[in-house]
Amino acid sequence: MRLLHFFFGLILIPGIIRAQDYCETLFTDNQFASVQKVEMLYDRVEDPTGYYDSINLYLDLYYSTENTQEIQPMMILLHGGSFITELGNKAGMEEISRLMVAKGFVVASISYTTWSFLLGGAPTLDQIVDVVTKSMRDLQSAIEFVVEFNGQGQFPEVDMQNLVLGGASAGAVTMLHRIYIDEDNELPDFLAMAFENNGGIFPSHSEDYRIAYGLNLSGGILDTTFIDEDEPPLISVHGDLDSTVFYEFGPASGFIDLYGSKPIDERLRNQSIASYLYTFKGGGHTDIYEDIPLYRDPLLSVMDTALNLIHHDLCLRTNTLADFKIADVRLVNTLVNRDLVIENEEKQGMKYRIVDMWGRTLQIGNLGVGKQRLAFQADLPGYYALQVFSSRDGGMTRYQQMFFFHGK
Repeated sequence: MRLLHFFFGLILIPGIIRAQDYCETLFTDNQFASVQKVEMLYDRVEDPTGYYDSINLYLDLYYSTENTQEIQPMMILLHGGSFITELGNKAGMEEISRLMVAKGFVVASISYTTWSFLLGGAPTLDQIVDVVTKSMRDLQSAIEFVVEFNGQGQFPEVDMQNLVLGGASAGAVTMLHRIYIDEDNELPDFLAMAFENNGGIFPSHSEDYRIAYGLNLSGGILDTTFIDEDEPPLISVHGDLDSTVFYEFGPASGFIDLYGSKPIDERLRNQSIASYLYTFKGGGHTDIYEDIPLYRDPLLSVMDTALNLIHHDLCLRTNTLADFKIADVRLVNTLVNRDLVIENEEKQGMKYRIVDMWGRTLQIGNLGVGKQRLAFQADLPGYYALQVFSSRDGGMTRYQQMFFFHGK
């Protein structure tokens, strides 16, 4: 947390135009106690079992009346339950929704299309694939609902250009496929047919919104090659003994093979996309989210680390500096084994420092002009930040970039 304090002490001073008001505080601070919950109808869709003509889809909107920021960050969350109606609903995301509101977010926890055992009996594989595809359509409908009603009535004004999507279990499966499948992907025939039957693949970009980050709680994806360069970064939490959605690879809920959070993380890194994976050693599918001493404190710590990373992406990266100049410097490799490869195209030498996620300075020194290698001296894997600045103009010319050190 001191890293973010350091950054803000460094850059948020008079004369700077900020990206949004919410960037002035940390997402890790539980600053808003009054949390309101309002249920809203966001769509009406066909019942996949055929028992009813259509069914209503609702979202629970969570916000704080104490949050007076003109624009607030937005998170849409999807519950778990193996896509079976009787196994889960949006109430399962209430705890994390209220937590995120306390930290400054507006949250929409949505229901989505599921299969009812009571009405339709046991589903076939094709029926489950159809339901999963419909759930992605529902997530898209929820995004469009937020765009339409943003800032109206009880709906606070939210930042749709920095949208965070999150899900648990089946909800994470929906979220992962929504943000990583696009028209450029080659889909297996059964999935291509499911999309064709449900309106086609959703556009990956829109003038009305931007998906900035994903939050994956024990989810999986059909094929990691769906993940391409320049797609949204991801936070993942998973137990390595999960037997419902496997940590590495296996039949999710006994229906279809999915790649879990470990290979997803590996693919993201290989595509130069920021990824943070926390593995609960010995953890299963649901126990790691229960309020028990073994898991609760580490989970809260992980969530704060995740929120630090999201804050960095939404705020520090997007701030427009009026009095500062971005240095013509670039960290070439943000996934670091030992050496940092840095290109300094400024016509002068620069100073640098490296800080960890707690704001502690680990290295300081000087950079020459041109391309060079800098030996990183830390021992522990994790996220760090490289900060480069000029001493000639009092640090007004500067550059900063987060990177992940593998610890090798």
